[in-house]
Amino acid sequence: MKVLRFTIVFVLALVSYPVGILYGLVVMLFRWLVMLLTIDIANILLTLWLIGVKMSSVLNAVSAIWLKAWLLLPGSSYSFGEYYPVSAVLGLAYRHGQLTSVGLWLRDNLEILDPGHCERAAQRHGLI
Repeated sequence: MKVLRFTIVFVLALVSYPVGILYGLVVMLFRWLVMLLTIDIANILLTLWLIGVKMSSVLNAVSAIWLKAWLLLPGSSYSFGEYYPVSAVLGLAYRHGQLTSVGLWLRDNLEILDPGHCERAAQRHGLI
């Protein structure tokens, strides 16, 4: 009976991810429409930034093994996980020369968007 309950909850979680993402996008589009109509550009930019933070946290929590293989050099003692955003781990690994070419590319692009982003994230989370 526990196996059946676990399976039902697991399937419900798998279905909830795409449904929740789609629902969130539809709601956000309506909010952005209102913000555009009221010319509230600052709030739109804040919303986009918050979406990025949330996406980074979810990605880090569910894809930690893949991120480590893809962004960090083999044998690196650093890892991703549910406690730190991707940019914080990138900032720490960059400081110690532990990023792959893809990791360097990602960090460089984040730095173009927000100079000092990865290092500030690492400091904010107590990694450096």
